[in-house]
Parts: sequence; structure tokens; C-alpha cells
Amino acid sequence: MSALLLMLLATLPSSASPSITTDPCACEASDGSCSVNVDCRGKCNKHCGTNGDCWVECSGFYGAFGVETNLEMPHGNASQFASLLAETTGQEIAFTKSKSDPAQDGMLFHVGFKKAPLWDALEFLANRGTVKISGRDFESIRRLRKALLSGQRFNFGVSNTPVNTFVTDLAGITGVPFQVAAGNPMTIANVQLPDANLAEIIAEVSKQTETKIIERARDADGR
Repeated sequence: MSALLLMLLATLPSSASPSITTDPCACEASDGSCSVNVDCRGKCNKHCGTNGDCWVECSGFYGAFGVETNLEMPHGNASQFASLLAETTGQEIAFTKSKSDPAQDGMLFHVGFKKAPLWDALEFLANRGTVKISGRDFESIRRLRKALLSGQRFNFGVSNTPVNTFVTDLAGITGVPFQVAAGNPMTIANVQLPDANLAEIIAEVSKQTETKIIERARDADGR
């Protein structure tokens, strides 16, 4: 094969390669109250709200909140539980006891979680102080869940992300058991919506990726 032919082949696009964009993972509120820029090599999702609420994370981050958690602490305080939770899950979890009620950290608990999402354990801690996961303020992430479930509208974007990763993130952040029911779950999602709520986000990602995203029927115990 000649050197010229090799050069020509190298310049041809590969039909097997997914459509990848190089848009930055950036978010700026329409009212100018906040802006965030995260280096994710383009693989991210963003929810740009108002009143200081801007969220940008690398794809896959929110999925951790839905990971099944099993642990029991028969006798300990909130700080000890945070350490046990971090050790058990492998997540970077930091806990600071509440300044308004410092006695909370001195309280002893017998607490356990069985087949519970990590979110539930983090909420247990967040009700007793300040929690950060991978350096992110969990209270801010709680606001995102509330905003999504309440129907709030966002400047939304998901970039360079397989649909199954997007759905796992969506389930983790909302607590709703979404799943890909039809289509190729490895299809790359690149969707930008300037003003959309949760239902519209799901509908547009499904449409553009030719998949079907639905809420999975819950088990008898609610999971």
C-alpha cells in the first residue's frame, strides 16, 4: 500500500466512532448569579438554574448516589459513621459537625443501612452537620434533586455521554429508578436545551439518541 493511500485513509472518518463534541463543561446562570467550569474533557452534564444555583459534573458522578449501601454501626457518633461510610463505599466523604448543635456529634447511634442507596446514608449525616462528597457540598446537591423533582426549568446539557451513564446519573440524582428500555444504551448523548424541565430533558435525550428512557417499576419494598 502506498504512503499516499495510507495518508488518505488516515484522514477518513471512522463509521464506528461515536459523535464527540468538544464543548466545555461550563454553566452560567441566566441571571448572572453563578458560573461553573469543570474540566471533564467534554464528558459532562450541566443544570444551570438561577439564584446562585449552577451545577456541572463529569458524567458518572451522580451515579454514585444510587449505589447500594450495606453497613451497620452498633455504637458510635456521626463523625465515626462518616469515616465508616467512606471506608465501606470507597467514596471521599467529609463530615463537619453542626455548629448550631455541636451536641449532635456527641450523640451515640445504633445505625444500619441494608440495600439502601448511598444517598440515604449521606442524608443521615447531612441532618447532623455538613457533608461533602469528593469535595462537593452535599447540601447543594440536595437542592438539585429538589429542583429537578419539582419541575424547575434549567439550561441543561449532556455531552459525550453514553445513554446508560446519563440514565444512571439521572437515577442517582433524582432517586427515581430510571432505565433504558429500548434502543442502544451505548449511544452517545449530546443534547443542549436552553430551557427545560426533567420530563422534557428525558424526552429530548430519548428522541435524539433513539432510545426509550422510562421509570422502572419499583419492587414491593419500594426499591
